[in-house]
Amino acid sequence: MKSNPKTLLVAVATAIAVAGASPVAVKRASDTTVVHLNQCSGSPQHFAQGVLYGVNGTSPPQSYVTDLGINYLSEGGAQIDAQPAGYAASMASYQRRFNQLLGGYQRMRAVGGVTIAKMADLYGADETTDSSFVWPGDNGDWTKWDAFVQQLISDIKANGMTAAYVLQLEPWNEPDINFGGRPQSQFNELWRRTTVALRSAFGPNTSSYLPIVGPSTAGNPGYNNDWWNSWLSSIQSNGGTSVQPDVYNWHMEGGLPNDPIPPAQALPAYVRNYGLTTGIGIQNNEFGVREQQVPGWAAWFHARYERLKFNALRGNWARGAALLDSLADLLIKNSDGSYSETGEYQVYKFYKLMAGAPCNTDSGSSIDSYAVGATNNVTALVGSENFSGTWNVNFQNVDSYFGSATQVKADLIYLPYSNGGVVNGWTTSSTKTLAVSNNAVTASFSVANGQDAYAVRLHI
Repeated sequence: MKSNPKTLLVAVATAIAVAGASPVAVKRASDTTVVHLNQCSGSPQHFAQGVLYGVNGTSPPQSYVTDLGINYLSEGGAQIDAQPAGYAASMASYQRRFNQLLGGYQRMRAVGGVTIAKMADLYGADETTDSSFVWPGDNGDWTKWDAFVQQLISDIKANGMTAAYVLQLEPWNEPDINFGGRPQSQFNELWRRTTVALRSAFGPNTSSYLPIVGPSTAGNPGYNNDWWNSWLSSIQSNGGTSVQPDVYNWHMEGGLPNDPIPPAQALPAYVRNYGLTTGIGIQNNEFGVREQQVPGWAAWFHARYERLKFNALRGNWARGAALLDSLADLLIKNSDGSYSETGEYQVYKFYKLMAGAPCNTDSGSSIDSYAVGATNNVTALVGSENFSGTWNVNFQNVDSYFGSATQVKADLIYLPYSNGGVVNGWTTSSTKTLAVSNNAVTASFSVANGQDAYAVRLHI
């Protein structure tokens, strides 16, 4: 969250137009994603099924959370009350924000999910602060921040939130752009003293291990990022692995395409240069700018995070009360208080319902896929970087699921954007018979609106 809210199937050459697709400005010829049916194993983990905020009390109803299989929630009560707010302002405001965290935690526990506690929100730094806000460590004074950390530790214990792994602790949100213009050394000290306190209470050698997540920057890690270089150097000099994150996290909400793969692949070698490890993993607990919150981009992000195999949470660009509702705009809240579903909601639901063993896939230059295989039934969910043209889904090693079959049927499933309006489900646009050639088949379809998503299902 930033302060500014920011077809048809063919067997080689047959073509039939898909009705109802909207035009986009940029068109290219074609792009191909490959599904390797001899490289399918395990069970779906739904790595990209988290949300930032988006729930409040019983709103929206828990049935929507269950319907989508939401498994990660990042929460700290941001904007639930007006500034000055949080622990920095008063215990009453802190308690309101903590209760919001507790409510979200209980909803996630009910579905076996994980909650990330946003400590900056609880303290009051939710990106709506004014010039009167006193930042942790101002004038060298850490008294209030240290007291806040101990208060939070006490409240987590008192409210039974200590089951290992299911609560994660994020010391600050986007410190590279949201630390009041203070020197980075001031944040680096906040990180050090906070991780020492949290590890003492909930460290990996305790019965209630609560992983520390960070630094949760707006910018990507890398050798050319001076902020990250300074932070890692400070960790190296002030405790090393004892004060590094358990889960490295940054946000993918910059310039398009916000591809998480390059920085994630580079991270292990980067932190090793500072004598550090990648802990228990990586996370992007905010991904996607507003224009990427459409079905096509959603399916593309799901494919990227399935390839990386770490958890990610959908960004939230709402404000005020809306920030804490509607599952980060996967739902539309109607004037009577009821909810309607969007096209993106349908992508998340389709993804959750995909049953079978996840398969390795290769992306094209602009399209990507997540696929699962089961006996005589293979499904690929396909999205893009807003690419219009011909989408090709090439299935290799067809005999892995269809034996000696010489042909298979292919359903084309349409998940429309519909200009952000109500979308109540998906439709099967067509079913075609594809001939197996060299143990492979290719399903091709014409896409006029790259904001839409599609799925291809092979069966006998």
